Amino acid sequence: MVSTDHTEPTDVVDRLLWRDAQTMLGRHAQPDHDGKCVWCGSKWPCPPRRLAQRAEAASRRPWREAWTARHDLNGLRALPSWRDDLGVPGRWGPTNRGSFD
Repeated sequence: MVSTDHTEPTDVVDRLLWRDAQTMLGRHAQPDHDGKCVWCGSKWPCPPRRLAQRAEAASRRPWREAWTARHDLNGLRALPSWRDDLGVPGRWGPTNRGSFD
């Protein structure tokens, strides 16, 4: 039996992109009393919020544009050097590459 969930608007072309955008919009929902995002602490509207807004709009466009926006969202995971430049701690920090680099 096939179950379909009709929670997305009918004009959405890329449902997965739309859902990802909604999740990100929910996290980066509003500024605090200092004008910073309550989720990430960046100046409001924060870069993730703006990216999610673009992704939500792209989810309604032809599949090629939606695919590009999805790639932009997922590509952030593949930028460890970008995170190093920002000084973001955690698993994306400097790595020991060994003697062959």
